[in-house]
Amino acid sequence: MQLQQLAGFYWSGRYGSFSLAAKRLNIGQSAVSHQVKALEDELGVKLYERLGRGIRLTPDGEILFEYAASIIQKLDDIEAHFAEIAHKESRRIVFAAYRGYMRYQLPKCVEQFKRMYPEVQVTIMNRILDSDILSMVMAGEIDFGITASWNDFTGMDFYETAKYDMYLCTAPDHPLAKRKKVTLKDIAKEPLILYERQNSIRRRIDQVFERLGLWHNVIIETGGAEVIKEYVKLGLGVTIISGISLSLKDAQPMCMIPVTKYFGELGYGVALRKGKYLTPATREFLGILGVAL
Repeated sequence: MQLQQLAGFYWSGRYGSFSLAAKRLNIGQSAVSHQVKALEDELGVKLYERLGRGIRLTPDGEILFEYAASIIQKLDDIEAHFAEIAHKESRRIVFAAYRGYMRYQLPKCVEQFKRMYPEVQVTIMNRILDSDILSMVMAGEIDFGITASWNDFTGMDFYETAKYDMYLCTAPDHPLAKRKKVTLKDIAKEPLILYERQNSIRRRIDQVFERLGLWHNVIIETGGAEVIKEYVKLGLGVTIISGISLSLKDAQPMCMIPVTKYFGELGYGVALRKGKYLTPATREFLGILGVAL
């Protein structure tokens, strides 16, 4: 078994595509296909099934993928470590962040870091879904990810740096705005404007209603708290969002009712692949975010 074969197999599984794996490895697609075929012949098992233009791991392929992942990721760590020693890549940080945190919290942290380390290049990838960020963390494509706490962090370490209450937001003249007490049954009766279903906040909201057997009427699904708030201000419906995306200026055109007791606090923090090598610059940035390593 050759390392190149294992790399071709791993990245094909990671992307679900021989062509994308070839781009990652900077080789031809046929070369990747031959690498995987050679592995199948050597091991005597089928590793992939073709699905239209893509591919899917077989049960045997999933087993090998777990072994390959730890090997390829360790190799990436070795390369990063010695690139730092050789002063090649030590002055760059690459990470991905959830759009809410990226908009409302990250700019001040980046500003502070750049004042301290102006020579370090910072690459920030904006991602809509936490699942995409966590996938990039596990694949070693980024140094770390910033996500909400309502996720599965298997194979990763998660360091929570902030917590936010959850709020029901309505137009000022909405009937619920005048209520002293708002229940989940009251909320379920209203037209709801929520994030798309893959969003971690939306998943938590759906789970809470479903656990209590409450049908809730979602009339608009969209991305971005600012867009959602605009629809609420227009009186099209009500929403449930976290305090990270609310400010004092929202208090005038909207009514904000605390509902943390129903949904729990939403945390945000840093996700790191277990055993991931971190450059000194990355550690410094994490310290600014509030992560003590």
